[in-house]
Amino acid sequence: MKKFLSIALALVIVLSLCACGGKPAQSQTPKAEGETPKEENKGGEPASADPITLRFAFSEAPESQTAKVMAGVKERVESRTEGRVVIEPHWSNELGSINDCIEQIALGGNIVSSTSASSWAPYGCADMTAMDSMFAFSSTDEIANFNDSEMWKTMVKELEDNGKIHMICMNWAAAPRVVLANKPINSVADLKGLLVRVPTETYAAWFSALAAAPVSGIPFSEVYTNIESGVIEAAEAPFATLSDYSVQEVAKYAFTSNHTYAAACFGTSTAIWGMISEEDQKIIEEELAAGGEEFTAMCAASNAEYVKAFQDAGVTVVEPSADDLAAMQAAAAQAAADLGLRDGVMDEIKAASAS
Repeated sequence: MKKFLSIALALVIVLSLCACGGKPAQSQTPKAEGETPKEENKGGEPASADPITLRFAFSEAPESQTAKVMAGVKERVESRTEGRVVIEPHWSNELGSINDCIEQIALGGNIVSSTSASSWAPYGCADMTAMDSMFAFSSTDEIANFNDSEMWKTMVKELEDNGKIHMICMNWAAAPRVVLANKPINSVADLKGLLVRVPTETYAAWFSALAAAPVSGIPFSEVYTNIESGVIEAAEAPFATLSDYSVQEVAKYAFTSNHTYAAACFGTSTAIWGMISEEDQKIIEEELAAGGEEFTAMCAASNAEYVKAFQDAGVTVVEPSADDLAAMQAAAAQAAADLGLRDGVMDEIKAASAS
């Protein structure tokens, strides 16, 4: 009797496994933040035909120039990959602050973030901080050249090895950044003591070298209310970004310092990137880089229109003098020293971006 029951029980188990397929189906859709996918693509082919949805995190508004260009990037990537890769944009820090998103990426989370190089640097490539230094690039052509340079490829490899983060491209160059304040700025001297919102330590170091009072930790979406309430007196950004958040309504004085183009670098977890076939990786790289060229051209072409719109809104726009420019460049050199950048790294960037 016991033998009969044992055989019957074994038969039930076998039939149950057959009915279920023996194990649950494996999905290749990236996991939630902090979870590392169990399988990475080693041979250039995805482990299943399931589409991979990539969540793109942006601090920009959904009406921004970035959003307009990303709509085209999304369409082309999804078309060229025949739906194998789906791009899901999230705007206005919907997925968290830039630093929070990068932290999730470092832990294997399903996010592609777009931000300045210095925000990625602490995760395994110190030289990337230099890319974000003021006046590191003197034109958008230099940024495009650097995106194709061997120095950038070396940085990408270093960040992969040390931080498990893959950089896709770094060529989304906005129009030059300016300072918009609620008090007059007629020269660099007027920056002294100014409470100005800054995004990263490279900006803080530069403004400090100019005797301003940089304030960190304020999301750009809160700049308007913080100027209005007196927490800060100024913010720096391209005219387009300032316009997206209507900052010109509470700050009527612009100083066109043009201190950086703040090229955005797109990065994601190597675990997530490894789940994508080599063919589709190449498509993503090509389309994001093409989007960077389109974005850069759009920003350059529209900047004069934004300047006029600001002037029409009652904003006084002041251009720096030759003496101001010299003082700002001297402050950039001082900031590089204060940041402890590697000796010679700025010269190497200039050489790589000139080719």
